[in-house]
Amino acid sequence: MDATRLAVVTAAALGAARTEAEVVREAWQAQALARAVGGILATAGPHAHSAEARRLHETADTGAPPCVRPRASRLTSVADPPRALDALDALLAEAAQALIPLAATAAESGTYTDCMETIEALVNCREAVDALRGLWAGPAEEAVRGNPVDTGSDDPGRCAR
Repeated sequence: MDATRLAVVTAAALGAARTEAEVVREAWQAQALARAVGGILATAGPHAHSAEARRLHETADTGAPPCVRPRASRLTSVADPPRALDALDALLAEAAQALIPLAATAAESGTYTDCMETIEALVNCREAVDALRGLWAGPAEEAVRGNPVDTGSDDPGRCAR
């Protein structure tokens, strides 16, 4: 599945999340997608973009446990990198915004910590996405296809809180 489509699907799931756990889980899904997009762009994209793409991949790996079955595991291509990066940036911003009220009203310190660490990681991911968007602002590049990167673990308890 293309990165832009996965960003839209993840944004819809985030918008439909009703419980605290669902919102946090969907924010982690957004991070997993950022990690996967960064991985594909780092390995299959233009060499000039690989350092920033690796930065996105590595940045998205912080602050969130790997999800059992991240949607990002369905990522097969980044057909239109500038458009995908725009959609990913919007998703990351939406995920961070959704976590702010949860952190502000968290009854448990663990929830507060999860929210704050994830918000920080999402902000850092957005910075990496912004840097990549600047690189892609040059001449049009062709679609980037690649194998999805490792986006999660087999530990069934890791994403379900």
